[in-house]
This record gives sequence, structure tokens and C-alpha cells, in this order.
Amino acid sequence: MRRIVVAAMASALSITGLFASPALASDPITFHVQAGSASFASGVLGAGNRFYPGSVAIHPGDSLAFNFVGPHTVTFNRPPGPLFLLFAPSGNTNITSPTQSANSGFIGVAPGDSYKLTFNVPAGRYTVICGLHLGMTETIDVLPMSEALPKTDAEYQSIAQREVARDLAAVADIASEARENNEDQDGTPTVLAGAGSRRVTNLAFFPSAVTIHVGQKVTFLKTQDPTEPHTVLFGIEPPGDVAPLIASGGNTYNGTGTVNSGFLSTKAQYQYFQLAGTPLPVAVTKFTVTFTAAGTWDYICALHDGAGMRGKVIVRP
Repeated sequence: MRRIVVAAMASALSITGLFASPALASDPITFHVQAGSASFASGVLGAGNRFYPGSVAIHPGDSLAFNFVGPHTVTFNRPPGPLFLLFAPSGNTNITSPTQSANSGFIGVAPGDSYKLTFNVPAGRYTVICGLHLGMTETIDVLPMSEALPKTDAEYQSIAQREVARDLAAVADIASEARENNEDQDGTPTVLAGAGSRRVTNLAFFPSAVTIHVGQKVTFLKTQDPTEPHTVLFGIEPPGDVAPLIASGGNTYNGTGTVNSGFLSTKAQYQYFQLAGTPLPVAVTKFTVTFTAAGTWDYICALHDGAGMRGKVIVRP
């Protein structure tokens, strides 16, 4: 009898241990995903425009809690229409259908912002995007309850931190390289409006200051930053959300009025933002300004001046 009781207890403990295993837990699990990363190590604000980790496997009923580092959206099944429509939250955070839509809205400006999605959906592969950054996606593999999950939340967090470290190292390398290239073949100063890769960006002008003489020009290029749009704006920023993104003032600056490149983006970004039919121009990546008066003329990126994306042109007689 004693052997029977011991065997029964061992069997019960074995079963209890099986169901307590993180891989086959019966209770819903919340997995944590970091939206974006940031560092000032390169002397400017550098950011990773990625989800960390980039993919997770979960069971039906599990949740993803997104913690934000910098402005992003968490968007499931993006509705048609221009980017501006994603700035407000919409949809239900309890995903019960593969075709359902949910959107966090423009979030992440305040420290500690978060957003949670619960996936009560059939097994399959699902995708969440950031509507602000081309290529920023999170893959969610929803596995059948009978299939063990490959990793715990803690293991995914370790992967995420390794991915963050890799991207922030790339930010510093790209900033260092961008500082070394600031002149066209004809000697015209060239300023990069942002510098990055498909994963990261430096929110800065390279170089942040150039010196020229009256009558010379400076060319601003938005060609080295695939994930962020920018502007180049001298003078007073027009009020409103859209006006700073519309070109104005021409291409000559004497220290008065406003000269504004308007929205600078690649063709791929423009399409991703679904901006066709809006006043914003298609795929403008170059802006040239001729300076006709001596002085020190400050300018900003109207989209990222709050992050310190500012520069100056010093014009000597």
C-alpha cells in the first residue's frame, strides 16, 4: 500500500510539474516587447526603429505588452489611408479575429508608455507594424495549445537586449561615418538630413554646422536615413501639424522670412505612409539653399527639433 501511495504522489507531482512548465502553461502568459531603442552615445540622439525581440511564439489567449522607447505605433491590420489616421488609437486590444484591426495611436513620447494586445485567435502567423517607421514589424506565431512554446518571456527578453545592443552599436558607427562626408565633388557643402540604416537612425544633421560665403549654396540630402522622414526649415516654423511639412519660401535665404524644404522622404517611405492624394510631395530627397546675406542662420527639422535635430549655416561676407 505504501508503494502505491508513493507512486501515486510521484505521478501527481510529475503531472503538476508538467502543467506548471512555462512551455505548456494553462494560464495566459504576457510576453514583453520593447518598441524602439535610443542612445546619446554618439553625441546625438540615435534610435533603433525596431521591435525587440523581432518575433515571438505564443498560445491563443496570450498577450504582448509593448513598452515604448521613443514615438511609435503598434498597429495590427493597418486600415487604408494616410499616416495621420494612425495618430489616434482605434480598435479593440482583444484580438479575436485575424481580420480585426487595432492601433495604439501615436505613443511613446512620455516615458513609461505601454500598450497591450491579447491574441485570442486561431493558430497561425500574425504581424504587427509601427506605422511611423518603414520595416518595423513584429512577427507573432500563435501555436496550437498542444504545442510547446519554444521560449519563455525571460528568454525573449535576453534576445531583445542583445538586439538592442547590436543596433545601438550600429547607430554610433553610422554617426561616425556620416561626420566624414560633407562635401560634393564641386566643393558645395552637403549636409545629411539624418543618417541611418534599415534598422536605426541618427536624428541629426551631419555636419551640424557649415561655413560658407555669401552667394554660396548648401545642399541637404535625405538619402541616408531609410526609416525617418525629415524637413529643413530656416526662420519661423508655421503653425499647425501639416503646414511645417509643406515647402515654402523658395531656395534663397537672406536671414528673414521662412525657407522650408517641406516633407523629405524616399519613395518607399512615401508609399508606406500612404500619402498619395495629400498635399505632401512624392519622394523629395534633396533641397538646396543659396545664401545671400552674411550671418549665422539656424535651422531645424520640424519633425525632430524636440529631439535636438538642429543645425546652422555660418555665412561670411
